[in-house]
Formats: sequence, C-alpha cells, structure tokens
Amino acid sequence: MKLRDVLDPAHVVVPLKAATVQQATEQLADKLIESGAIADPKRLSGVIKNAWPEDMVSVGEHAFLPHFRTEAVRKLVTAVGVAATPIRWEKDPHRTARIVILIVAPPRETPTYLQVVGAFARTLSDPETVLQLLAAKTPEQVVGVGALEAIELPGQLTVRDVMTPHVYTVRPNQTLGEVARLMVAKDVRAVPVVEEDGGLVGIVTHKELLRHLVPEFVQRAKSGEFRAPTRSQIQRGSTDPTQIPVREVMARSVLCLSEDQTLSDVANLMTSKEVDRFPVVREGVVVGFLTRADLIRRLVAP
Repeated sequence: MKLRDVLDPAHVVVPLKAATVQQATEQLADKLIESGAIADPKRLSGVIKNAWPEDMVSVGEHAFLPHFRTEAVRKLVTAVGVAATPIRWEKDPHRTARIVILIVAPPRETPTYLQVVGAFARTLSDPETVLQLLAAKTPEQVVGVGALEAIELPGQLTVRDVMTPHVYTVRPNQTLGEVARLMVAKDVRAVPVVEEDGGLVGIVTHKELLRHLVPEFVQRAKSGEFRAPTRSQIQRGSTDPTQIPVREVMARSVLCLSEDQTLSDVANLMTSKEVDRFPVVREGVVVGFLTRADLIRRLVAP
C-alpha cells in the first residue's frame, strides 16, 4: 500500500486560509464532510472541538499532522491543506508551518492509522518533497508529488522492534516515596514491580501515586489534621504515606506483551482495553516496556 493510496484530490485545499492549526483542521474536516467521506459529521466536529487534538505530530517547520480516531468514519481518510502563509500552533505561537494534514480513522484501523501518521512524517522530513508541495497550485499537483507514490507503508512490526529494552523497575519492599521520586526524576508514568529474579509481580502508575499521596496532602492542607492511622500504618510504625511498601499499593493485574506480538495486536489492545503502556515479558521476566508514544516515535523515525 502506497502513501498515495490514502490521498484524494477531492480532499485537498489549495490554498488553505487559516491562522491556526485548529482553524486549518476544521476547514479540512469540512472538506471531508462536503465530499461525503464522513459517516457522522456531528461526531467528527465534536471530536475536533472537545478532544483537540488526540495527538499532534509537528514535522519541524514544514507541517502539522493532527490526527484522530473516531467512529465518525468507516475507514481511514486524510485531507491535505497547503497555505500561502505560515499557520501557527496554538500551544506554541513561535512554531509555524504551511502544510497541514488531517488524518482520521476508526479505532479498528489503529495499526494503519499509526503507520500513515509515521509515513507522512517521514516523507515531510525531506526538504525537496516539502518544496514540491508548497509549489503546488492545484489538488492534483499536491496528490501527484512523486515522493507520495514512492513511499510504502511499513509491514507489520513486532513488539521487539518497537519496545524500550532498558526498563526502570522497583522492588516490592521499596517505599511509595522512593518510587514517586524515581518516576519524577526519570519522567515515566509507570514502573513494573519485579522480584530479584526479574519476575513481574505488579506495576505502579500515576494512579497509585495519586490514590495514596493526594488524600493525605489534601487533608493536611485543609484542616492541618492527620487522619487516624490504619492498621497497616500502625504495623509499620508510620502514618506517612510515602513510607507505604510498594507491595501494598501496586496493581497486581497487569496487561503484558510478548516480544513477538504484532503492532496490530498492540494497537487493538490499546483501543479495546484503554491502556497505553505495557511491560514486555519473556517467561515471566520483564525484558522491555512499550508505550503508545514509543509506537509513534518508532513509526515517525526515518
């Protein structure tokens, strides 16, 4: 499947007249709606308005790729806009580009959706391709850019190809405070809990930190009073929640991946289970970690 196969001259706007990325996205969505490519226009408009954006890929100074997964469409569709003047990104007014590509796909096509986002990002990292797009005067000229015909969507990747092999882990007897400091220092949102042999026994995420650390902080901030100690607090001789052993707070039910699972497997799990990060295990031992961000970075990489 070529990148050209997901493009349609009827979904191209030249010139695109918008000041911001959101305005550009709304105009491109209107173009898709006008062409009949959207099954549920109201739902798409609601997604763009209320979930802006699900993810944004910015390709240097060349392009913005807003993309969404929604049941508003029955299959993956794209729309391309090329502006005569720079369009700014609301989150960073200093970042501008003249090309905006909207990608919309139903959740069941998440693997293809991720591949298309990555393929566009790689293609637009080539200055010559960008110059050809910026010089295009008609939708047919945009779709006819040679690089779009040359780019093939990647085949199925496995977890082994994408995962992060170096994983921060903690032991069950470490304290919640130690884990919180590690997560902040390393900027991670989850850490697997493993035994000495590397066997996975649980996971600690931001959810566990918030559940145990926030109530105590709020109680003290509001009244200056401490809660009555629980039995476990009395047993360990401390009411400080940062001293809670990880084994008492970790999530014991953990969705894991094997190294040989495909990108389609992972994408379907992310969609159906609403989980975006997984330990990767081999015979019960943690050998890697995979997040949705890892997938995007891998697919966007040249």
